[in-house]
Amino acid sequence: MAAATNEENSFLHSIGKRKTMPHTLVLEHVSPATRLLEKRRQMFEVQEALEAQKQEFNRKEEVFKRREEGLKKKDLELQESLIRFSKFLQENDSKRTRAEKKASDEIKLRSQKEGEIEQLNVTLGDLKGEKKTTSDVVEKNMSYQKYLETVLDVADEYHEINDLLMRYATLEATNNDLREHAKECNSKNEETRAALQAYTKMKTDEILNLNNSISRLKKELESRERDSLVTQSNRDYNAQITSQKTLENGQVCMATDNLFHRCNSRSKVNHPPYTNPLEQLGVIGDFMADLGAIVKQWKQSGKQARLAGDK
Repeated sequence: MAAATNEENSFLHSIGKRKTMPHTLVLEHVSPATRLLEKRRQMFEVQEALEAQKQEFNRKEEVFKRREEGLKKKDLELQESLIRFSKFLQENDSKRTRAEKKASDEIKLRSQKEGEIEQLNVTLGDLKGEKKTTSDVVEKNMSYQKYLETVLDVADEYHEINDLLMRYATLEATNNDLREHAKECNSKNEETRAALQAYTKMKTDEILNLNNSISRLKKELESRERDSLVTQSNRDYNAQITSQKTLENGQVCMATDNLFHRCNSRSKVNHPPYTNPLEQLGVIGDFMADLGAIVKQWKQSGKQARLAGDK
């Protein structure tokens, strides 16, 4: 999980680098359609990065699977070695126990045999009677002997009855071994299936986490696009306001320059050819003040003349 987190961080870092790369177009000087195409191109680049990340993830997943299979194989070999070693130790302990028990049994057996000899002498008579009974049984079992001999006549690969019996014993032992091996294989298959299910669940959870990350990144991209549109609208509005103020400033400057030239042409004071609107406004203000004073003086002189005429 730590490796997956590191890969996710590196992936986010690579996307961040893509977002900080300089744009090939100046978006604030192009049409909305061109800006939309540029945004789609950026989305396509992000999608390509995501696809590359998925391919890298699939490749690493294959590598991890091969490593896991190798580790499972080595683990099975180690378990088999431990089982064989454990069996070896158990056999040694069993042999030692049997040897100690055998020595103790032989001591007991010696004392028992001495008493048994007397009993065997008694039993000998009984065995002679049983011998006759056994002979009768042997005669009955001779039919089986004849049957086995018939089988030997048919089967050329067997020359003696013991060979046939040994072959039967070998086949029976092999059958038992195969059954035990089948049980072990079924047990190992169950363990492998459980491990595979656990691994599949883990990888499925990782895929779900990556899909959630992709959805979150898409939402962030849409939010960034909306913010970009709002920012562009504000820039357009500010540019329009700036253009309008520039136009008004130009109109004011032209009107000021026109008034300055008119005042300068009618004034008897020789003013320098000012180009600064503030200096021109100063000259216009002085001219208007002088003109106002002249008008006021003219009105006073006309009033005084009328008063003198009335007298």
